[in-house]
Amino acid sequence: MVRYAALAGTIALLALAAPGKPVAPSGSWHVDSRHSDVQLITDGTTNFGKAKTDFTVGFARATGIVRLDGTDPTKSEVHIDFYPATAMEPTVDHDGKVNREWFADRANNMMICFHSSSTALTSDGRLEAKGLLGMIRVDRNVEETASEAYSGPVYGPPILHHVSRTVTFVFDVPAARGEGKADAVHMKGTTKLAQEDFPQFFRAVLATQWPAVVQDRKCQTSGTGEAYSGELCTGTFLIPSFPTGPGTPASEAYPGPQDFNTIAGQHMTIAAHLRLRPAKS
Repeated sequence: MVRYAALAGTIALLALAAPGKPVAPSGSWHVDSRHSDVQLITDGTTNFGKAKTDFTVGFARATGIVRLDGTDPTKSEVHIDFYPATAMEPTVDHDGKVNREWFADRANNMMICFHSSSTALTSDGRLEAKGLLGMIRVDRNVEETASEAYSGPVYGPPILHHVSRTVTFVFDVPAARGEGKADAVHMKGTTKLAQEDFPQFFRAVLATQWPAVVQDRKCQTSGTGEAYSGELCTGTFLIPSFPTGPGTPASEAYPGPQDFNTIAGQHMTIAAHLRLRPAKS
């Protein structure tokens, strides 16, 4: 009996010492738009249709808020807005209202948003968030009439498009920080869509020109007086990339010879790479 009691005590000590699954940090977290992005990936072919491949058709800037509950994952929430990276904040809101200063230069403005309605922890310890993926897009018809009096394009009245459907994102849960550590944490998640289930979304995403997302942008003035040469900016550029064909310039954004790459757009993966900062900061 003494031997069995000692063995049981040893097992109990080992169980206490063994590391468990990481517990998500509880609290509210802001999505850091300077260091977060959403990657839009779709299917297609390359080498004149001889090989199937996936294309990153664009990167979007992301903002939003994430609420995590380490003790009860069903109480967690994920709210993300992502949009073409022409500004640090979305140029269109959830009601389709657009800042007039952005309308002066652009024929369309778009924002995509995900708002979770339920969350749960999967068997492998990831956070499954189910909710609405919505697209708000404001378009304007452009009239360009060639004449001696031509002074630029004339934009028509705004046309609002708003569509949504239920999707499920699966996120890698960030590990909890130690006592007194309030640094940023990282959270990655993906969802997959089929064109037949959300055709309006596919058309809008593939028709949008997605500018490069510049993370951690830093600018400083170069020179003074006559030696002034403007601002020099550095950062990490995230831009769409396509395989280049034989005898074509080695440019990441160059699509190669006509029909060398073909975007099918039957499936799409949305991959969110989020850097979260405590909301109190």
